[in-house]
Amino acid sequence: MRRPLKLRARHGWTVIEMVITVGVAAILVAIALPYIDFNRFKMDAACRGVQLRFIAAQSKAVEGNVNYILTFFWNQDQFRVVNDINGNGMWDGGLEVPSWFTLPEGVHFMIPPTTIDGATPNYATGPGATANSDAGPAYPTVTFFPNGSSSGEVTVYLGTSATNLSDFRAIHITGSTSKVIYWRMLKDGTWSQSAM
Repeated sequence: MRRPLKLRARHGWTVIEMVITVGVAAILVAIALPYIDFNRFKMDAACRGVQLRFIAAQSKAVEGNVNYILTFFWNQDQFRVVNDINGNGMWDGGLEVPSWFTLPEGVHFMIPPTTIDGATPNYATGPGATANSDAGPAYPTVTFFPNGSSSGEVTVYLGTSATNLSDFRAIHITGSTSKVIYWRMLKDGTWSQSAM
């Protein structure tokens, strides 16, 4: 007596099913791609990176019981963090070791059309932004103190060379607590605080 052959259950996909799936996915991506604002993601990532550097400088000031000075070299897209051991408000070399940070490619310190605090537009605004001229022209500077405060309210502005309004970002440092938050400029030119 012959046993009937059992048909095996089919596992996996056929080539036709895979081609249809890939085709549908490609069509959906083609439809969605023009609506994705890649500059927004790039600028948000740049702001978060700068924000984390500010928070790290504040933490080091508290932990090391020494002032930390941040100087914004707007024409080089860099900022410098220095441990101000002698407390004179500038980098003297020697034991005062600087750390340099460069903004991501395509991101710049920029003067926005309007500021979040209503001040005259500049690379950095606020009463806590002092001028540091130890390296040439007067660059905006903010100091973090061992008690957790900063030299005052300071806002630093970032943007791209495309100068789309929605590309502008503002990083704000509060004076008394040194809390660091960032803002986005909307397409209509108004500022909105970012929810992180």
